[in-house]
Amino acid sequence: MSPAAEHGFRRVAIIGLGLMGGSLALALRRLPAPPRIAASTAHAADLDRALALGIVDDAANDPAAVLPEADLVVYATPVGATLELLGAHRELYAGDAVLTDLGSVKRPVVSRARALGLAGRFVGGHPMTGSHRSGLAAARAGLYDGARVWLTPAAGSGAGGAPGRSAAASAALDRVAALWRGLGAHPAVTGAEEHDWLMAWASHLPQLGASGLAGALARAGIARTDLGPGGADATRIAAGSPALWADILLHNADLLRRPLEELRGVLAELADALERGDREMLQGLLARASAWRAED
Repeated sequence: MSPAAEHGFRRVAIIGLGLMGGSLALALRRLPAPPRIAASTAHAADLDRALALGIVDDAANDPAAVLPEADLVVYATPVGATLELLGAHRELYAGDAVLTDLGSVKRPVVSRARALGLAGRFVGGHPMTGSHRSGLAAARAGLYDGARVWLTPAAGSGAGGAPGRSAAASAALDRVAALWRGLGAHPAVTGAEEHDWLMAWASHLPQLGASGLAGALARAGIARTDLGPGGADATRIAAGSPALWADILLHNADLLRRPLEELRGVLAELADALERGDREMLQGLLARASAWRAED
């Protein structure tokens, strides 16, 4: 059986049809035997466009209209919205439906799924890919090609078959992982705590750094067109959706304290070296950063 068929999903409901949800629909369309795709979003124009272009088979503004027959429900919504929707939709899922999401923070959604009694069917997901652009217009079929996709099951921890995970929960994890493999991505299982700690350093701190740098340049009256290639690269992700990133960062705020302290510390050391004219210290700090960036 090919990886694209191992998951066995026949009807997928995607809640949220922006960059991530729209790209997932397009990626599903490329499968040799694609499932039927239904989608819901609050933006009527996106629903019309998705239907007209054949990105989805069915669409509705109200998620309740696309959930009952789906055997996979994907929440491609901000973390805060996903938390609310899981509770609102609890009684609407088909009996065998598997649930997942695409959010950048996993502890809140995993905890919510457990509290709602959905642990046996919920598999948290986070594809490590994206764009500073947003909306369905930015969606592309290859967004997930080669991407690492973190999976955080609500039941148990670790790899499939870990203690505390039922047969149904293990099957849900296996099917979601198979779907991502079929889409050309690389799924990896971890715990929600471990995931959110890593993202605080590897994703959320870089976003704050880029946004902080862009904010400082804006306050100084420096135009984006004044930047060279390095400055443009360093601030690219600052163009991301402010509403989306505020939602992500606030849901992982406790784990961001240490990374922000470390960044403040490094910037303070650089400022101190410059103020004292300490070439050796300055070069040492720059060398440490350069060596880290040059690692394979």
